[in-house]
Amino acid sequence: MAPSADSSTDDPGTVPRGIGALESCVLEAIDDAEALQLLRELIACPSENPPGNEGACARFLASFLERRGVTCRLVEVAPGRPNLYATVGTSGPTLVLCGHLDTVPAGGGWTVDPFSGTVTGGHVYGRGACDMKAGVAAMAAAMAAVKRSGILLRGSLALHAVIDEEVGSAGARKAAAEQPGDWVIVTEPSGGRVLVTGNGQLNFEIVFHGKAVHSSHPEDGRNAIHDAAGFICLVEEQARCLATAPCPGIGPATYSVGLVKGGRGGSTVADRCELTLDRRVLPSEGLDAAEAEVRRLLSRLETERPGLGWELTRTVAFPPLRGTNTGRLEQVLNDALVDLGRTVAEPSHGMRFATDAAWYEAAGGSAVVFGPGDVAIAHQSDEHVAIEELNTSTRVLALCCVRLLTL
Repeated sequence: MAPSADSSTDDPGTVPRGIGALESCVLEAIDDAEALQLLRELIACPSENPPGNEGACARFLASFLERRGVTCRLVEVAPGRPNLYATVGTSGPTLVLCGHLDTVPAGGGWTVDPFSGTVTGGHVYGRGACDMKAGVAAMAAAMAAVKRSGILLRGSLALHAVIDEEVGSAGARKAAAEQPGDWVIVTEPSGGRVLVTGNGQLNFEIVFHGKAVHSSHPEDGRNAIHDAAGFICLVEEQARCLATAPCPGIGPATYSVGLVKGGRGGSTVADRCELTLDRRVLPSEGLDAAEAEVRRLLSRLETERPGLGWELTRTVAFPPLRGTNTGRLEQVLNDALVDLGRTVAEPSHGMRFATDAAWYEAAGGSAVVFGPGDVAIAHQSDEHVAIEELNTSTRVLALCCVRLLTL
């Protein structure tokens, strides 16, 4: 595991005038060094997806919480891949803090060991530092502080550390269906803002079928790569149309072709070409309607290229976050930011990326995104997060718990 932290950060703020006695109690129970060390230990426990090896990370986090008197359960979603559920409090209204344990693969281009949890310049570096082990560390540290404070809650604070967000969101789908909360905060990197709306995501695998012949007589075959290229041109045209109708705070719906693979070699007409297509879905749209748009593009291509053969498979489907009934939760979080001396962004902002918050909203909860880090840094080499953001997020989450579950 990671060594002890070799640097410190400034205290994110003294207790301001708007903080009450119970709130002061929980803030005083927060241990910044504990949160930082937890983040470094989580980074040092690889949980890349694919393949999806979150088990060791889940067990380590459970051990951290159990040593602090928090009740935990590990529930397998797939073989060797458990969700972690932890609770503090009693029956009644439930606040869920949710974060995913998986990360994208480390990849290359790093100037530090991606699993070292290196601390330098007030930042922690490593795969998942930003997306989203800092968010997981913040919510676990906040829960530990609530437990340590001895405050009696009129309800339950729940922690869901889930698997598979980076591929299929199997963990959050199971958690939201089986343990929905009244309020849900997904601690994805939000840049210090409370995000109440967000894009959904559809990914497709599309296979174009052609006929292989010798490339000296291409007219006798059918080039699947050419068919795929024709479809990509239609996608670009549709993307330009979508760009004219942006969603406030988010931007337009988008298309991106992420992978193209086809052909056998230079002397053979390609009889097969596969591509992956990403379509970001606005809160005003539906997943099925967005898929129907893709199918209309393929039907149009059929008219332009007679004899076209294709197959389309939906591989990823995240619903958009529509911001349903988020008023109270958003206000409590923003008030906490103000009371801690932070600036609140106005008006409310949305996000272009998809998150597990949408699954909890679909299950009937009030769900928002708030957590440490900048999503623009996610999935890159030398991924990092500011320690000050980790500390601030921990305090905001702890205050939110007290204000929702004790007043």
